[in-house]
Amino acid sequence: MLNKKITRTCAAAVTAMGIALGASGAAAQDEDWAQIEAAAKEEGALLVYSTTSRTAKAAENFSAMTGINVEVVRLGEQDLIQRTYQESVAGVHDVDMVVAEDWVAARELLANPGYMINYVPPTARELFAEEDKDPLVLGYIGRVFGYNTEKHPDADPLSSVWDLTTEEFRGRVMIRDVAITGEHQNALTEWVRRSDELAADYERRFGKPLEMTEDNAGLEFIKRFLENDAIIMTSDTKISEAVGAPGQDNPPYGMFYVYSKHRDAPLQGLKISDSRAIQPTLGYYYPIVLQLSANAKHPNAAKVFMEYLSTMEGFAPWADSPGVYSPNPNQVPFEGDMPLSWWKEKMWHYDRDFAAENRGIVLDTWLKYAQR
Repeated sequence: MLNKKITRTCAAAVTAMGIALGASGAAAQDEDWAQIEAAAKEEGALLVYSTTSRTAKAAENFSAMTGINVEVVRLGEQDLIQRTYQESVAGVHDVDMVVAEDWVAARELLANPGYMINYVPPTARELFAEEDKDPLVLGYIGRVFGYNTEKHPDADPLSSVWDLTTEEFRGRVMIRDVAITGEHQNALTEWVRRSDELAADYERRFGKPLEMTEDNAGLEFIKRFLENDAIIMTSDTKISEAVGAPGQDNPPYGMFYVYSKHRDAPLQGLKISDSRAIQPTLGYYYPIVLQLSANAKHPNAAKVFMEYLSTMEGFAPWADSPGVYSPNPNQVPFEGDMPLSWWKEKMWHYDRDFAAENRGIVLDTWLKYAQR
């Protein structure tokens, strides 16, 4: 289901979701937080579905501090949405909250029908920017282009994303499979939306207009990239390790892998850097989102855990890497990294509504050329 075009849910479901969010938002302003904390300790163990293993570490710290037990089930981004959706449709209401990526799919399948609702705890309500409150953002993740610094010790070898479609890079660029990575699908819809910018960068790089056989420059890039024998992977870890392995005459390059993989590069002996010269974008960033189950069995415990994750103490398991950024303005960037505001100027995000309408087109184009 998640690999097909995500369509709008019915108007009734959207209305129901709006009512739920309105009630939640109004209640949050008037809540007695002491009562919520007291009730949370009486509710029992909290169940969380999460796409990131760092949630389990945060849960461990939270339990030690509050005495509230948290069970974290880690799932892939598509598996999390699919499982939560199927359980909700079947009337199974075990999960209390989700830590989800791919908000475009989660919004359409979980939030719009009213299975999940947005809740903004006190710290987020006070400190987060409005754009990070609905949906409630736990953090932003940056994905980059990378190269081997042993092969390129003096200069960044990438000047344009179109370089990756040239003969020099044939069979040497690794990317996680777009067919199984909803965020890649979302990100590439932005390349479709910004087709004119992408075409302009082609002309800047090669000195001639882009000749297209697809409907726009974004889809043309996908075609040329895959026809250039791109290496399709299933893991960001494997990409970063392959790109940065020392002693290679012709190392691969990485596209759209998480920048956080650079954290352990010195310990692993990896010779890797992200490209700061590639145009028109250094990669993309996307949110990890927190949502409360509309039928949570432990709603107060979930609210208290969401509050904890909104603090820098709760965000600590994510803050120990580059490329991971809290909406909390008190975050200090990881050593050697730049703040999110710097990346936002140089990376592309994506329009959620446009992504929901067009990621099916991106996926269809990807599959058409990946399967040849």
